[in-house]
Amino acid sequence: MTRRVEDRVSLGTGINAYYRCWLADKPLGIVIGVHGFAEHSGRYNDFGNYLSSNGYSLCMQDLRGHGLTADTKDLGYVESFDLFLNDLEDFIELMLKRLGFNSAFLFGHSMGGLIVLHYLGRVGKGVYAALTSGAAAIVNISTGSWLLLSLLNALSPRYRLNLPINPEFLTHDRKVVEEYVNDPLVFKKPTVRVLHELVKASRSVWKYIDNISVPIMMMHGGEDKVVPPRATQEVFNRLKVSDKAMKIYDGMYHEILNELNKKVVYEDILNWLKAHT
Repeated sequence: MTRRVEDRVSLGTGINAYYRCWLADKPLGIVIGVHGFAEHSGRYNDFGNYLSSNGYSLCMQDLRGHGLTADTKDLGYVESFDLFLNDLEDFIELMLKRLGFNSAFLFGHSMGGLIVLHYLGRVGKGVYAALTSGAAAIVNISTGSWLLLSLLNALSPRYRLNLPINPEFLTHDRKVVEEYVNDPLVFKKPTVRVLHELVKASRSVWKYIDNISVPIMMMHGGEDKVVPPRATQEVFNRLKVSDKAMKIYDGMYHEILNELNKKVVYEDILNWLKAHT
């Protein structure tokens, strides 16, 4: 039996975060999820239902500047990447308190995976083990584009650019691609600042990989054209923690949780959670 809860929670960081929880009847554990760039927690309904019907509660906030947490003016804007970490620390603490757990599994997809890696390497509070999917530890951007982005960021951080993601490359599931394109909560014109912060964070994360000390499973689509699979492979190779696992899924695009054969991924995640509970 799954119970879905949607509500707002005031974080100590000053935002009123919108969040969703898929609650298991007698939870074996709690998973705190962190969604990717431009999207929101509502896109994880299938995953949440799967986890909760298998004994794990999933709670996810819409990140600041994203989804229902953001007002129209701030949709696609964030002052600093580090604010994601502050928000996450607060959100984890509140959810653990509410659901009666001492620590959580932390899951992050894409930019959410990058947030998870930063969090594990720099904060780590309240997390027992972690999983990432297509973690954006490498963002391919030419030197010229980076210089231009840095200049725009200094001059006009709220200037909006076209989304640098081709929706066709998210998943082979046409229905999911269509829903993504038509979803009003998926912003299509991010601000210069959020793009600049994302690239900057993908470059600085390498300083913190050595500090990661919890069990971790890293996953990536083998045909990912949004974040190169080597982003996961290189982080994995650098990890000093002995309890680590990596899965590269042949033929899958960026959103492995939304792929046509996502059941394989779901089962791998569940097995890993059970082995670490």
